[in-house]
Amino acid sequence: MFAYLFGRRFSKKIERPFNELMTAAKNIQHNNLDFSLSVTQDAKELSQLLHAFEEMRKELKQSLAKQWQLEEDRKDMTAAIAHDLRTPLTIIHGHTEILVEGSKNDPERLSRYLHTIYTNTQRSIQLLNQLQEVSVIENPGFAVKSEPININTFVHEKANEFQLLCQKKEITFVSSLSETEGPNEFYGDPQRISQVLDNIITNCIRYTPERGEIVWNTAIHHNEVIFEIHDTGPGFTLSNKEQLFKKFYREDASRTSGHGNLGLGLYIAHSIVKNHGGSITADNKETGGALFKIVLPVGKEVKP
Repeated sequence: MFAYLFGRRFSKKIERPFNELMTAAKNIQHNNLDFSLSVTQDAKELSQLLHAFEEMRKELKQSLAKQWQLEEDRKDMTAAIAHDLRTPLTIIHGHTEILVEGSKNDPERLSRYLHTIYTNTQRSIQLLNQLQEVSVIENPGFAVKSEPININTFVHEKANEFQLLCQKKEITFVSSLSETEGPNEFYGDPQRISQVLDNIITNCIRYTPERGEIVWNTAIHHNEVIFEIHDTGPGFTLSNKEQLFKKFYREDASRTSGHGNLGLGLYIAHSIVKNHGGSITADNKETGGALFKIVLPVGKEVKP
């Protein structure tokens, strides 16, 4: 009788945790990891087993979540490539076909068609370069340099570059560097910071109408370098502005129509700034147009 009663009591103690383990195993079998196991205090060995199983579930959920996210990113990338490369390749194919059929005997048409082919080839290469750049910055071994950058020299050289780009579209480009009692240099990766500004300014040039204006203000304040850039384009639809820096995110037609934009420029800029330990935001000016603000630390240590 004692053995029976003891066995029955012991059976009830272990029945619940074993049932939990069996249910958990079935959930995992069906890719359901949204559950948790309660640790029993009745038996040390069972408690350890449940704890180990729960830890395995957490690790497995994190691993599968990363795998699922990578799969979604792969699908998005495939869709983006197919969508954005189709247009320039179709144009190249059509113009080449016409040239082969006889337009090569017409010098004016030949020149015009070759220019179109060249432009769309450059567009395709730019899209592929963006994809390659994303693979570089998402590599676990990616790191930015930390070297002294003279703020006056850096701003002056980049402003001259942007001035030339704006002239082609008759856009007025204005650059200013606020006088400050702080240091005249900061630490970072000059090529990567230059890349961030290139992405932002070219985005502004793309959507600023002819005879519009782009303004770039720079200041060093409280051990931070602050870049503010605004244009006179259509600005952003800010109902969900937190999405602007996400990979493959493209807004409505206001700033994304027909330019072979994969939605990677702002994502790349955000990733580089984040690796510098800084921040980047996008908004609309009260007077209209887009407003970007980039804040980078002045210090020697670059902390991702």
